[in-house]
Amino acid sequence: MANQVQAIKQEPSFKQERIELAAAFRWAARMELHEAVANHFSLAVNDDGTQFLMNPNQMHFSRIRASDLLLIDANDVATMDKPGAPDPTAWGLHGSMHRYCRHARCVMHAHPEYGTVLASLADSRLPPIDQNSAIFFNRYVIDESYGGLALTDEGERCAELLANPDHKTMIMGNHGV
Repeated sequence: MANQVQAIKQEPSFKQERIELAAAFRWAARMELHEAVANHFSLAVNDDGTQFLMNPNQMHFSRIRASDLLLIDANDVATMDKPGAPDPTAWGLHGSMHRYCRHARCVMHAHPEYGTVLASLADSRLPPIDQNSAIFFNRYVIDESYGGLALTDEGERCAELLANPDHKTMIMGNHGV
């Protein structure tokens, strides 16, 4: 047979997705929608949403580059045993969201000042009193039982609360969004 070139299977780099997610981190920092390094964003990169990019552990949003982002498989139980593992709470929350909420393509957890104040009120409902708050009307869920660190069990419980694709935002009681 003539010279046949055998295709070499390479892991996708998700270059454009990395660039866009890194830009989202930097804009979030610029707009002060974060608090120190205990925030995390993830972006699903495959069709079923179980593979996702996420920020590395303990890196400030303003410093994240596209090449810093971790490629994680939500079904890989050994994720936390690997070198460069993500923050355990980021894994618990984002791993669960991408495993159980396939409609959640981009998951952003942060502690913006005003969002955290809202989450800390006795009544965290957000009435549609103006055009900015109206976009959230009937599109959010309030987690009044947020249990602190979002390790695997807590992450799965949070994923159940966002199982409805109409709910785009979760107000995490006394915590953040």
